[in-house]
Amino acid sequence: MRRKHNRFTPFTALSKHRQRDAFVRLRWKILGDAPIYGGLFTSHLVLDEPGRPDLYRQWFDFLFLGLDGRSIWNASITTGNLQFWDRTQNLAMERTYSRLSEAELEEEYRWKRIPAAYVGREKLYRLIRPEPCRHAALEGLTVREYEERAAAEILRETPPEIHETFRLDRSYRYGIGLEIIVASPIIDRTVIEGAIRRFRELGETDWQNSNPIPREHLPFQTEAEAMAAAGPYMLKG
Repeated sequence: MRRKHNRFTPFTALSKHRQRDAFVRLRWKILGDAPIYGGLFTSHLVLDEPGRPDLYRQWFDFLFLGLDGRSIWNASITTGNLQFWDRTQNLAMERTYSRLSEAELEEEYRWKRIPAAYVGREKLYRLIRPEPCRHAALEGLTVREYEERAAAEILRETPPEIHETFRLDRSYRYGIGLEIIVASPIIDRTVIEGAIRRFRELGETDWQNSNPIPREHLPFQTEAEAMAAAGPYMLKG
């Protein structure tokens, strides 16, 4: 007998009646949260926190209503800056890993298990990550050091292009997934409301700006450099 898999039903596969019920519930929540978020969307995150540095205002998750009276958009919005850093770091990681053998990579990320305590007769273990290795293939640097150097080189010499984007994902359990990339240095209520209006004007569909965000509007530091310069900050949202 085959085991049944308890896979959830995507929101888009629900009946129109169930979609409409969820839509109405969210509409009331958005109305109730209007003093906090302005009345176009709602979220479980803190937005526009006083004193939060711009470096920590690069993304936000939120929900808003579709124009058809039953769709819910489950959105994540990020700045072009954050997308630029993510893309640059991924390229740096690929460049770094390409210089190491499979055995070296396996050893680099092999966690060690050491005895920690006993509970009755059962021995408990603690997992620790080994000390970073310096690799000849990485010019004597650790993986992290080489990745950071590679990221700085990519950012300076071959920076990736970043486009403003609306990308849909219809596999979500609640609502329709929506990834938004905007040409803005921070995410605040004004930026989110502008993105919602633009998405609606475009017909609530996939879209990518044919022109990339101008290079001069994107960072000239790596994310690690920017974080080091900004110093520690405790997010409350």
